[in-house]
Amino acid sequence: MFQKKINLMGVANDNEFEFQKKYTLVERQQRYQNVMNAVGEQKALVVVEKHKKSNIQSNNQAQNPWRIFAIDKTKNLAEFLHSIKQNAAINKNTSIFLYCNNALLMMREDQTVGSIFESQKNKEDNILYIKYADFETFGF
Repeated sequence: MFQKKINLMGVANDNEFEFQKKYTLVERQQRYQNVMNAVGEQKALVVVEKHKKSNIQSNNQAQNPWRIFAIDKTKNLAEFLHSIKQNAAINKNTSIFLYCNNALLMMREDQTVGSIFESQKNKEDNILYIKYADFETFGF
């Protein structure tokens, strides 16, 4: 198992995504299909948002609270983490943790974006939703 269940500092979860609130299911499904038509099935469509309790400061003041990635399924989680930091303009020395479906994603060499995508993607729109935060919160 590559995850650990978490208790987010007294908050049972932060599994609500602004991206899902802004776009209807049909619009999200269409976006997924458009991306797959453009880049192919070897990529995973991933929406990443900052956890609501996170204190991470970004140098990038984007309009949307989310970032969308079409990332190669063969990339490992550490490579994806680096992409998130670059895209969100997070200091490279800042430690961040990734959460999916209220579970901490464990950094393992053999863990690929594709394996996480296949097991954790939203079954309705085929998009993987991930939160990032600057704290490891399980065990509280």
